[in-house]
Amino acid sequence: MPDSAEADGDHRPTVVFLPDKRLFNPYQTRLAEALSSQGFNVVVKDHPPLLGAFCRQQRLYENNVIVHLHWLNGLTDKAVYAQSGIRFLIWYVLVTIDLTIFRLRGGKLFWTVHNLISHECPNPSREMEMRRLVARLADGIHFHSQSAVTRAQEEYTIRLRHKAVVAAHAGYPDDYPPDSSRTESMALETGIRSDHFTFLFFGTIRSYKGLESLVEAFSRRPGPRYRLLIAGAAIPGVSIQWLDQASARDPRVLVRSGYVSNLDVSALFAISDVLVAPYSATLTSGVVSLGLTFGIPMVLPDAAKVYDLPGDAGAEFFAPGNLPEALAMIETRNLALMRAHNTTLGQSLTWGSMAETIAMAYRKALPAR
Repeated sequence: MPDSAEADGDHRPTVVFLPDKRLFNPYQTRLAEALSSQGFNVVVKDHPPLLGAFCRQQRLYENNVIVHLHWLNGLTDKAVYAQSGIRFLIWYVLVTIDLTIFRLRGGKLFWTVHNLISHECPNPSREMEMRRLVARLADGIHFHSQSAVTRAQEEYTIRLRHKAVVAAHAGYPDDYPPDSSRTESMALETGIRSDHFTFLFFGTIRSYKGLESLVEAFSRRPGPRYRLLIAGAAIPGVSIQWLDQASARDPRVLVRSGYVSNLDVSALFAISDVLVAPYSATLTSGVVSLGLTFGIPMVLPDAAKVYDLPGDAGAEFFAPGNLPEALAMIETRNLALMRAHNTTLGQSLTWGSMAETIAMAYRKALPAR
């Protein structure tokens, strides 16, 4: 992927992805590759350490460069974490000036809304003000579902639909290919057999993801054939000592804490029967996209209906407090049909189709060349 639009003979419009999160998942890499096929030069980088993130891109590339924000943390942290209201106001004004000058010079701003507000945010009211600022000045706002547009409008209390670019989250078939030998060894390592019924919790362990409620609900499901497989690393500051204690009390709870290698991802899904993602707050989910990639049936909270997929045909949804019942109900469903539905859906969600929709919005925002 080129780092500059100034490469000899490269006259494609430049798109700058901010910030660079490629180390954590392949999302930006795959989308950048697909947008490159659509005729854009995509650069992925972190926010500059000081102010001027937007105008700086115009100095490096061109005045009508597209800046596509994916996560706002690096941009808004100084304001959200400010020690006083005055400092917050100063940062708010400086970011506003930077963005305004950037747009007056011809820069185009896009933003993918991955969540309504940062998880574990220390000051939601301040972050909400920063998000409203970005939303007002953006040329286009990318959502992964139509329902997410409605939900964000309600939360941000500003009109967004006229700027909305809806393109569903693509899957990851090329990043986590199946490996039968690794699947067999994973089954041996975990002690999971074909006659077990295995629930999978996958991904980083954070407070909003409802893992404690899942462990409690699973503990109320008697029977030696059930397993709860938990795979992922806790974010800094989150203790999982309680999880080790829960596993000691109930040997059916299997914990694989820490970084999950790419090779292990497909193996974990292959030995599991159902993915459970009981998030208390959600707008989009890379884990659910992974679930669709592997065609696995799911147990999801009613809040996850905002994804607009996989729908009732691919998931058992539950209202707050009803997770134990959902774990029981999913076993009565036709899991083969659910798996077929989710597999077909996952195969239809490609990076090419996602990028095509976003590229159309880019072209609409740019002046004619």
